Amino acid sequence: MTPTRIDSCTTIGEAGRYVLAGDVNGNPPLSSACIEVAASDVTLDGRGHAVDGNGVSDTTGVLVADVSNVTVRNLRVTDWNRGVSVRDASDVTVRGVTAVENAVGVDVRNADARVVGVRAEGNLHGVALADPGDDVLRRTETLGNHVVGVYAPFVVEAFGVGVSLGPPLDADGDGRYEDLTGNGQVGVWDAAALPAVVTTHYFGANAVTADQRLGLDFDDDGDLDYGDVLAYAGLER
Repeated sequence: MTPTRIDSCTTIGEAGRYVLAGDVNGNPPLSSACIEVAASDVTLDGRGHAVDGNGVSDTTGVLVADVSNVTVRNLRVTDWNRGVSVRDASDVTVRGVTAVENAVGVDVRNADARVVGVRAEGNLHGVALADPGDDVLRRTETLGNHVVGVYAPFVVEAFGVGVSLGPPLDADGDGRYEDLTGNGQVGVWDAAALPAVVTTHYFGANAVTADQRLGLDFDDDGDLDYGDVLAYAGLER
């Protein structure tokens, strides 16, 4: 079946395959999106083209909301409040997207999403995963984002209660996430948080991304364990 071509801002209301016919320059009203995917079972292929905004607050380049089985791939989003936004959706894949100079490059909230092969550059927040326990983040490159490359708080569950920590930050740019609480400082609360993160990770009760595990591997043994707690404190086993 021949895919439907898109050459301007629109709402996708039927299942099927859609492609960008060229760059799309959007100027949607506030609290709206240039391209909204409002149907399940949709593939939107940008074919390398851009969905370009004008920097207005509370606008979105591509919105996927309240649907399932959707793929957004091979496009560029620039100058939006949210470049690609996935909300209240399931089985969504964002693949091969480049997000440049947005407030948030790729924003995932209350959704089950796979973010794969994304390049986020020059945004305030590169990729934001509000509930990372349901999401997959792979082969994502973040460059020069002004606040944080990947916003993905730890979710620690204890006695049936979920508590968010972070997201952890690399306070001094050395590739280590010493600032576990994400408050811009490294201190006693971070030292107290790491044992809780390691313990709940061991029992499968938290959501730690692969990048975070690497950044928390303070003893360089390739795993997140109690050796990292000792190394963080400057102690040896």
